[in-house]
Amino acid sequence: MNEEMLRALINGDVLQLEKTALESLTEDRRASGSLGDDVDDLLCEAGIYWDTLNKEYFSIDTFQRETFDRLAAEYVSEDYA
Repeated sequence: MNEEMLRALINGDVLQLEKTALESLTEDRRASGSLGDDVDDLLCEAGIYWDTLNKEYFSIDTFQRETFDRLAAEYVSEDYA
């Protein structure tokens, strides 16, 4: 396994851990109504925010990466005009 493949595997594992953690936080918040101001402050410092429309936690880093990837793909597509 080369270094690039190993890095992709590790990144995939980290992303899966992050997804699982966000799902758990979301379930706790939905069940309790709030995780508390201290927890919300800590999550915000880590770039994790509560989406009031979808009622779920999300990572701003993941959101930005997915948005940039989507826009880049759209920009280079033949349909972009």
